[in-house]
Amino acid sequence: MQVNPGDIFIKNAMVLEGLMLKIFDPLLSVVLAMIVKQFGCRASESWRPARHKNDLHSLGRAIDLSSWVYKDFDLIKIETWINDHWIYDPARPKMKVALYHKTKNGAWHFHIQVHPNTRAAN
Repeated sequence: MQVNPGDIFIKNAMVLEGLMLKIFDPLLSVVLAMIVKQFGCRASESWRPARHKNDLHSLGRAIDLSSWVYKDFDLIKIETWINDHWIYDPARPKMKVALYHKTKNGAWHFHIQVHPNTRAAN
């Protein structure tokens, strides 16, 4: 499977339910729409019950995207592009909207997150 700009794929019914039945931060929707238009996406995690304190997925402020579907893209450039367009929290410049990282299970993915102070970079 490969995604192209504008494509949206969803991993499974559980991720779909999380997307359809829960309320997400509107800004996360805006960020995700920009990502889809530019690169496409495959949602691999959406809303979920909290696994730890401040779990952003359980707050509707985070979504995970599979990275293996971007065969024609440089994955670090995708992360950089997102973070060049969005500032997670101006008071905490080390925090980012897009994190390309390895999960505990060893799979690489994009974690996309927003904060109430997230702003578009000008």
